[in-house]
Amino acid sequence: MDLQGKTVVITGGSQGIGEHMAVGFAAKGASVLVVARGEDKLRAVAERIGGDHLVADLSSASHVDGLVDACLERLGHIDVWVNNAGLETSDAFADTDRDVVRAVNRLNLEAPMLLTRDVLDHMLPRRSGHIVQISSQAGVVPFPGFTAYCGTKAGLTNFTESLRLELKGCGVGLTVVAPGPVATDMWDRADYKGSYLEPALKRFRILQQLPIIPVEKIAAQAVAAVEGDRRHVRLPRRAAIYHALNNLPRRIVELGLIGVKLRRPAVGRS
Repeated sequence: MDLQGKTVVITGGSQGIGEHMAVGFAAKGASVLVVARGEDKLRAVAERIGGDHLVADLSSASHVDGLVDACLERLGHIDVWVNNAGLETSDAFADTDRDVVRAVNRLNLEAPMLLTRDVLDHMLPRRSGHIVQISSQAGVVPFPGFTAYCGTKAGLTNFTESLRLELKGCGVGLTVVAPGPVATDMWDRADYKGSYLEPALKRFRILQQLPIIPVEKIAAQAVAAVEGDRRHVRLPRRAAIYHALNNLPRRIVELGLIGVKLRRPAVGRS
């Protein structure tokens, strides 16, 4: 996709991967609208890139349900939608408060699924568009302390790969971005001395399996993936074996469905 003149919406766009993706898309000539809860940071990002911003709390069902319509009112149409907003956990699952479990599922899985559903109503009639899901290596590799987070990211990844089969030939592209630890505030909150994660993190560092990835690198590769209509962004490269093994059953299913004509999705609103 040539990004010049395209419209892009990024949730969780006030910092971290979302902020750097906003800068990257804007540098390619796209009009970018960033979405997050915090007005001040969000406005600063929008001003920096010459874009727009919209305050929304994606842990609220009403904010999720009206978000795509609100973005369409601002932009007219949407070419690229990025589901980036997320919430981590860093304690034993049995010690995690029930409300936290609900919040993690709502923000990491329920909101991206519903927003994807809503934006498809706009993209499918136009037979054009691209949806990016910011998942995680944690959606492939189990890790103690990230249990609830792992579950939501695995769900988001498999949801997207199943959706890919349904949307074949419909003109809408899908990219799953699944990085390992990224140099953001989210990782800083999880990786502190005395945390539940500390013993496992120490072991994996000894095995050199947890390099910290610069956030700029993830964002740049995600933008490039939309340009090149690539299915996946997976970093670090040394973790490729995990993704290859995890993706094997999906590829087998794809091969098994060769020649099967699935009913086209119903066309929603234009």
